[in-house]
Amino acid sequence: MRARRTALAAAVALAAAVGTPLLTAPAASAAPAKLSDDFNGDGYRDFVMLGGSHGKDGRVTVVYGTSAGPGTRVQTLHQDSPGIPGAVEEGDWWGAAATTADLDRDGYADLVVSSPGENVGTIQSRGGLTVVWGSANGLGSGTVFNSPVPQEYENQGDFFGEDVVSGDFDGDGDPDLAVTSNSQVGVVLLKGPFTRAGGKSGWDSLGGGYGYLHAPNLVAGRVTADAATDLYMLGSDLQDGDINMRAYFHRGGSTFTQRAGEVLVPDDGGHQGGDILAIGDFDKDGYGDLAIGRGYETGDGERGYVTVQYGGSGGPNAARKPVKFTQNTTGVPGSSENEDYFGSAIAAGDVNGDGYADLAVGARGEDLGTKRNAGSVTVLLGRAGGLSGTGAKSYSQDTSGITSSPETDDQFGAYLKLTDYTRDGRADLMIDTNEQLGYEDRWGLVHQLKGSTSGITTTGSKSYSVTSLNLSYARLGGPFAR
Repeated sequence: MRARRTALAAAVALAAAVGTPLLTAPAASAAPAKLSDDFNGDGYRDFVMLGGSHGKDGRVTVVYGTSAGPGTRVQTLHQDSPGIPGAVEEGDWWGAAATTADLDRDGYADLVVSSPGENVGTIQSRGGLTVVWGSANGLGSGTVFNSPVPQEYENQGDFFGEDVVSGDFDGDGDPDLAVTSNSQVGVVLLKGPFTRAGGKSGWDSLGGGYGYLHAPNLVAGRVTADAATDLYMLGSDLQDGDINMRAYFHRGGSTFTQRAGEVLVPDDGGHQGGDILAIGDFDKDGYGDLAIGRGYETGDGERGYVTVQYGGSGGPNAARKPVKFTQNTTGVPGSSENEDYFGSAIAAGDVNGDGYADLAVGARGEDLGTKRNAGSVTVLLGRAGGLSGTGAKSYSQDTSGITSSPETDDQFGAYLKLTDYTRDGRADLMIDTNEQLGYEDRWGLVHQLKGSTSGITTTGSKSYSVTSLNLSYARLGGPFAR
């Protein structure tokens, strides 16, 4: 997510708003999709994985849902797929980021795939988005939405789409997209509804209140109690002279483009990409809380951790100090060690159906015996007062019920997702692993651990591998609780 998304490499700030007219009205033949990731309208969530390669560039794999979760119908998409515009070119980074929403409000969710390295005309790395439209038959043809940023505000390319999230940010009832831009605009709001002919209702800049906004990590969700979608942007204002990062808060509604708050995130030596932001109501007070994964190592002995800023009626609650979790936190299994990278990936969701959001934390560098970087995932449970280490559980490929066994550099937990795929009111945990399935090559293996009344269980766990999905270096994608 992510200042130069590493998905394909590992498998792979202007002011005023500018409007463009809605080109054509969207189809009104169906009610909007009830689920933001149900591409064929059958009532089941579909599962998206990013990564792998097709020729010189990337691909996206979709596993269609069933009553038992992701099933056996698999669709692989790339720029050589029928109906997908463009062409496979080295360095496009097609599939570097993705999100889902019913953008044309026809009753079927649509898939938004970014390609921040895409050349547009003579402009190198201007970037763009491909919307692959849903239908009764699933995902079909696509439409490209290029960066709307005027060229004079770009620095040899916009890298538009290094991260993208969806939600009703302006509160008008139509889905919108927030998209990173490596330009003076900072982050772009594309306003819905969208049409298959390339129409949208306009665009705005979120960088107007900053000197030069650089915010490569985005997360959308419900923080305040109103219906509009809120947004946190992790980054910095390059013109304020402060080396520390901040999570800038923009409240959904009519004032969305204006900064409504911020959370100081001390920059203690580095900034990594990946899925390191999550929003969840960990204390069930009606306001969304922000979790930030800081899973990297520094030369001064700092080890990976997660910090949580609790929310309030106006966004981040300044009256509550952020809470820090490490593997040395009471109740958290294991211990903090060099190069564990605890917090290198996080995801929020209610795994036991008690109404409190829980947090999964990846430690992709965890060693298991002699297996270096085998990886592990810890689930912290929400409760009155918020997250704590009490009742936390850790999972690895050594855990009974999880298929396969740990190997060096598996990096179990490099990417995570918590979503209720089985429609039982409890989030299922999807875990990406850099698994070796052949003699030499390393491939993607995704484990599904189901939620239960007692939390995540390995009973009935499933895995999705290269043999059935024809993908390498899996990377989880989709709505990310947006």
